[in-house]
Amino acid sequence: MVLMTNPPKMVYDDAGQLVEVILSAEDYRAYLRALASQSDWEVLPEFLQDAIDRMLIDEVRHEKDMAVDLEDVLADELLAT
Repeated sequence: MVLMTNPPKMVYDDAGQLVEVILSAEDYRAYLRALASQSDWEVLPEFLQDAIDRMLIDEVRHEKDMAVDLEDVLADELLAT
């Protein structure tokens, strides 16, 4: 179950049929994470597979930017002692 942080915006056509749901970026990522962990990858439509792939790539890039080199950590520890 995905908990939304912002209420989704519903878009209806002239006949009153729901045609679109607009989510915040944060809620969309939570939805994609839930799909990735709870769905059978092979039955997901290709556009959702692509969206999940892009989300995971972005997360890896973000983690890589935040990574600290082990040699730097060890050197800092040696200097501190």
